[in-house]
Amino acid sequence: MNFQPTVIPNPNDHINASSIFSGIKKTIFSKDFKGGKVSNVFGSTELDFTNADLNGIAVIDISQAFGETTITIPADWRVETDATQFFSVVDDSRDNIYQTKNTDKTLVLKGVSIFASVEIRNSL
Repeated sequence: MNFQPTVIPNPNDHINASSIFSGIKKTIFSKDFKGGKVSNVFGSTELDFTNADLNGIAVIDISQAFGETTITIPADWRVETDATQFFSVVDDSRDNIYQTKNTDKTLVLKGVSIFASVEIRNSL
């Protein structure tokens, strides 16, 4: 018999946050973050990646209506947004944004925001 090793993904490498009329605060400690999903309806989600790391590209799918998502990332991560927005804003308030152009650590934000906001920053 030829047995193939089974790879079990680490659940800490993905996030899944949903809030309805509430708030969520998560600190991610994964050293190989892969991505995840955030859903807000009249709610907020705060993600802190300052103690995390990623290799290559990680994708977070953000779907929100009348919500707010705040993402705190390390200074050496690059952020790309590929989201559909309707009366929404993505505010990148990090210091030294232009120094992250040559990094291989990329966080991609996808999804749909309706009457909502996404804030990206370096510190809490």
